[in-house]
Amino acid sequence: MRVPLSLVLFAACLTAHAASPIDCAKASSPTERTVCHTPTLLQADARMTAYYEIAIGLVGMGVRGDLGDSQQAFPATRDKCGTDKACILAAYKKQTAPLEAVIANVEKQGPF
Repeated sequence: MRVPLSLVLFAACLTAHAASPIDCAKASSPTERTVCHTPTLLQADARMTAYYEIAIGLVGMGVRGDLGDSQQAFPATRDKCGTDKACILAAYKKQTAPLEAVIANVEKQGPF
C-alpha cells in the first residue's frame, strides 16, 4: 500500500524537532542582519528550516544525526559570507539540497 506523500509529510511535521530559523529581533551578525533585510534570503532561511523539520522525521537515526550536525554547523558556514547576498543564497541552496533529496527519495520509495 502506497501512503500519500502529503500524509507522510504531515506526520513528519508532527514528530520533527524544530530547527533554528533566524530570529530577526536578535540578529547579531552582519550576515543575519542581511538575511533579515532581504526577502529572498529570509525565504531561503524559512524553506531550509521547514525542509529540515520534515526531513529529520523521515530518516533513521544515523542520517538524522548527520543532518542535525550539518544544520548546527550551517550558521558558521553561512556567516563566512558576510553581507554578500549571492554567497548567502548559495550557502542556503547547498544546505537545502540534501534535505530536498531526502524528501524526494521518500516520495519515490517511502520513509527509511
